[in-house]
Amino acid sequence: MEYFLAFYIAGIVLAMFRLYRPCYNLVAKLDPNNPIVVHKYIAFVVTLVGFTVILIPVTPALLSDKLAQGFCVSFVDAVLGA
Repeated sequence: MEYFLAFYIAGIVLAMFRLYRPCYNLVAKLDPNNPIVVHKYIAFVVTLVGFTVILIPVTPALLSDKLAQGFCVSFVDAVLGA
């Protein structure tokens, strides 16, 4: 059980650095007045909880650059309302 918990926590941290951080930086560059940028701490906690819940389905995007880029494009489109 300890190994599963350790890998799960490591996966969440990896998801935050590999998926959320590049998307956040892109949103901040494109729209500095976006609520995710203005309320960055709340957005971070909400995203952290979201990745905690859906880590298993997001795992392929963590392992593939192509899927990570697709995730980022979809995430930024959803956030910007495009």
